[in-house]
This record gives sequence, C-alpha cells and structure tokens, in this order.
Amino acid sequence: LIALLGIAAALFLGYKLVKKELDYRKGQEALEDVYRVMDSAVYETEEYSGLDAAEEKERQNRLRLAQYEALNRQNPDMQGWIRIEGTKVDYPVMYTPDEPEFYINRNFDKEKSSYGMIFIDGDCRVDQSTPNILIYGHHMKNGDMFAEIEKYNSREFQEAHPYVKFDTLAETGTYQVIAAFKQPASRLDEDFKTMLLAKDEEQYEKLMNYLKIHRFYDTGAEAVWPDRLITLTTCEYTQKDGRFFVVAKRVESRLSFFLMGKPVAHKPLF
Repeated sequence: LIALLGIAAALFLGYKLVKKELDYRKGQEALEDVYRVMDSAVYETEEYSGLDAAEEKERQNRLRLAQYEALNRQNPDMQGWIRIEGTKVDYPVMYTPDEPEFYINRNFDKEKSSYGMIFIDGDCRVDQSTPNILIYGHHMKNGDMFAEIEKYNSREFQEAHPYVKFDTLAETGTYQVIAAFKQPASRLDEDFKTMLLAKDEEQYEKLMNYLKIHRFYDTGAEAVWPDRLITLTTCEYTQKDGRFFVVAKRVESRLSFFLMGKPVAHKPLF
C-alpha cells in the first residue's frame, strides 16, 4: 500500500510539473505572438541616415506608438507598455477598470493563463490624470513578468537600471526609480491604498514620508507634488504573502497624436 501511494504521489507530482511547463510555454508563446504583431506593424522604406540624436529619438517614439496602435486594434484593453532596459520586463499593459483583475490569469487573447498579463489598478486612469498609476504583474518562477523587479532590493541593481519606461497609447514616458520596499499583504489595508494612490497633496506627502522610512536604500532621487508616479507591484516570497513595490517618478514625457494614420511628435513636456 505504501509503495502504491508513493507511485501515485510521484505520478501526480510529475503531472503537475508537466502541466506547469506546458502552461509556461503557452504563456511565452502568447507573448511572442504580441511581439510579432509589433514587429509587423510598421514598415519603413525611407532612409534616415541624416537624423541627429534628437530626431532619431522622435522617430523611434513615433514607430513605437504606431506599434501600440496596432496592438490596441487587436485588443482594446491594451492601453500601454512597460519596459526596463537590460531586464525581461518588456510587456504590454492591460486596463479593464470595470473588472480590474480580469487579466490576472488571462493572456493577451483573453485565454486562461497562469502567466496573466501586466495590468493597471481599476482606481487609476491611463490618461496620466492619476498622480500614481499602480501596475501589477505576477512574479513568475522562471523570471518572467514582474519577477525581476524584486532585484531592486539591491542598490547595485537600481544604479544599473535607474529608469522604467512606461508608455500609453498617446505618449512615451521615462520614470526614475525613487524607492523600493516590501510589505506583507496583511498591512496593505484601505488606508495604505489611499496613500499609495496619492490623489491629493496631503496623501502624496504621506506617501513620500512612508517611502523614506520603508525603502531599502536612498536612491538619491526624490519626488514632490505634483510629480507623476508609477508603482510596480508583484508578489514577494521572503515573507508570508509578501508584496514588493517599486516607485518611480516621471522625468520625461513625449506626446503623440495619430493624424491621417501617422503619429505626429510634439515637444517634451519637460
């Protein structure tokens, strides 16, 4: 009987491992499909060898926004893109305010997936009118999705990756990391959520003071009202039901509007 129970347990464990591997592979394939849509969205035949650095940056922004437009046509829930250079973080960002966690276990095509998608909190708005946009993602054991943001517990990692790129359909944005911290979910009550959203100057200042106390280290960068913020959030496994947070402030934003099917770049806001 013991031998049979051992065999059954081994078979069940093997089944779970195979199922997880297939689920991970399906999640990776779904993301590869997204990248293929982006790659095929823009075709250019014009030569751009004479552009200076600023003009080339504008061209890259224009092409990237055209790619976002193509993805948005495929799935209107896609409302942005987040990336951290030198890491795996390079994903579309979904937004479904009427059902905020819709993509917690669904892929870009809305099929069931343990990978889920990166998504924005339902109490936030993607038009940048929200002082702090909260962005969630799974901490996948293979390092995908938001797993790598936990590396911001290291000052060395932050110094090597000081900026987060967060774009919407209308603008590209660069954000500088100002703090990283962790907390157990049991401490994340409604008062904490209100502070984190920072919808008025009082809550904003409360958040800044909280970061000074709870951050792993001083990044040398500070935010003051009304600097726009983003906060990346994922699970954290050094404590029971932990959460990991990375807060960054906007340091550059470039608007674009699609006219006659082409995006037209405007000057940086600052």
